[in-house]
Amino acid sequence: MGSERLTPIPVRGTDLAEQVLRRVRACSEATSALLDTLCHLASERGSSLYVVGGVIRDTLLAEPPPDQLDLDLAVDGNPIPFHEAMAMAASGSLTTHERFGTANATLPDGTSIDLARTRAERYPASGALPIVTPAPIGIDLGRRDFTVNAVALELAGPGAGKVLDPYRGVSDLEHRRVRTLHADSFRDDPTRLIRAARYASRISGSLERKTLANARRDRAHLAALTAHRFGDAWRLLLGERDPTAALRFARRLKLTQSRDQRWTIPLAALPAAQSAEHFWAATGLLSAQDDIEAWLPQSVGMNRGERAALSGGATLGRDRRSIGNMRRPSRVAERLRGIPNAVVEAAADVWDGASGRAVGTYLERRGVVHSPIAARRLIQLGIEPGRELGQWLKRLEAEVWDSELDPEDKSSVARTEQRIRLSQ
Repeated sequence: MGSERLTPIPVRGTDLAEQVLRRVRACSEATSALLDTLCHLASERGSSLYVVGGVIRDTLLAEPPPDQLDLDLAVDGNPIPFHEAMAMAASGSLTTHERFGTANATLPDGTSIDLARTRAERYPASGALPIVTPAPIGIDLGRRDFTVNAVALELAGPGAGKVLDPYRGVSDLEHRRVRTLHADSFRDDPTRLIRAARYASRISGSLERKTLANARRDRAHLAALTAHRFGDAWRLLLGERDPTAALRFARRLKLTQSRDQRWTIPLAALPAAQSAEHFWAATGLLSAQDDIEAWLPQSVGMNRGERAALSGGATLGRDRRSIGNMRRPSRVAERLRGIPNAVVEAAADVWDGASGRAVGTYLERRGVVHSPIAARRLIQLGIEPGRELGQWLKRLEAEVWDSELDPEDKSSVARTEQRIRLSQ
């Protein structure tokens, strides 16, 4: 990946605070108003309110504002009054997790806000959910996944405007380094292996040397995750702005084989990673395993749409040779008609040779191929409504596909109409 140094925003507390708040306002006036409310509430209660992680990271990297903002907040006291204020701003829409003291609200403009009580975590086993207890912000930052996400800005409280960076996350951002906070981080939460690939690709960087060694040592713990947790984490990877780069990291780390030894990511599948459905369709299209639909969805926690994409890809993949041998574009169109768009588009991305050209031509022409002789005109020419009419419509569309009937050529259309009359 790129090796030049980033030039982050200078980390002088008030400057960063202003930059973060400006970013929030640019994305969402409603969120800016809610932050004012939460800061006022924190001051009234003598609590400290912090913004943590992503928005600070993206501000330091001068990333373009997203279409929809995700904001992570932390409070060092009772979070319930803050959750209530969030629920009011979100018109009552609030999801709470009492076990962790967290809540999520989605504002009407699509902004997602998570607010949690600052806490410590202890993992009873690899892949298990943590046991949490209240703790100050310094300990809370120490429980996070990577140093680049362990930077906090105090919005309200005694140190308002102060930047907390106890693990040198800003320096790691500047050097494009993804580094865990301790040696057992991946054992505690194996989803961090997937997140490592996401963040390394996002900052055009790499894993720090010891972090990379620990990732290779502990990647087998991915097998301990439930299918649901793995699926959620993998779906986020596929939702990255550049999922192809994240998949390259995951491939180098052999994360898929660590989850299920039968599952690998072919290099040819990477161009089709513009969405989860496209990626899973490509996986099916390129698989040499006839039973992939039977075991992979359960192993990696696919949702219904992803399962359908994998199955559609695997089914179409078995016809690749016959599609490549089809000489008439109408036969290709007949085979691909009704196949989900993601599957067909993925085939155009990952298939080469005759089959790839056939699918590409179908995608280019399918929106413009139409018969110039409609059903009403066919009836005028003597075709009875019913099965025969349907057969003629299908035949005429095939002739357009095969360039035997040119909708733009009046003489071609006239000859075809004459042929239809004579057939009666």
